[in-house]
Formats: sequence, structure tokens, C-alpha cells
Amino acid sequence: MDDPIENLDKIDIVGERKDGGVDLVIVLSSALRDCEYHEQLLKTKIQSYTDTIFSDEWISKYGQGNSDIYIKAQVMPEQEIINLIGAIKKHLKEFNIDLWLEVA
Repeated sequence: MDDPIENLDKIDIVGERKDGGVDLVIVLSSALRDCEYHEQLLKTKIQSYTDTIFSDEWISKYGQGNSDIYIKAQVMPEQEIINLIGAIKKHLKEFNIDLWLEVA
């Protein structure tokens, strides 16, 4: 079975909003389970996204303080993963980054 989060060092999707903001999307290919491995995949991917958002190249292209991260899932992650996302969301808010979980 493939990992639910792949290409940890790449941005899955980038979308520019009409208001000038930018959405970065993490696409989950399968369910995130409550295990250390899946938690680490998620943390690593989000860290990669935040590193990109704070890079000089990103800031010169899109500005600062207008980027949001979305986690797109087909299946609701397990509760402990949702709790982790909540904790990360709270932390990222301090840096003016919103983190959203969307389940299709």
C-alpha cells in the first residue's frame, strides 16, 4: 500500500486566489491513521510547505502572510490525527498561516 502522503519535499497543488492570496494543498492518497509513521509524514510535509512559504523566492513572488495550507482527504483521518492537525493549526496561526482540513 502506498503512503497517504507522498513527495514530502514537493508542493502537491498551488492555487492563486483572486484576492492575491495563495492556497497550497496537501493531497492525501489514502486515510491517515493514528500511528507515529503517519504523524511524521504529515509533520514533514507541513514543514516542507512552511519552509517554502518563508523562502525568499516565495516571498518575492507571492508576498508574506497570505498563504494558507489545505489538507484534502477522501476519508476522515483518525481522531488523533485530527487532534494533531488542530495543534499544528494553532501553532501556524502564530505565523499568519491558516491550516484547513477538507474531506471530500
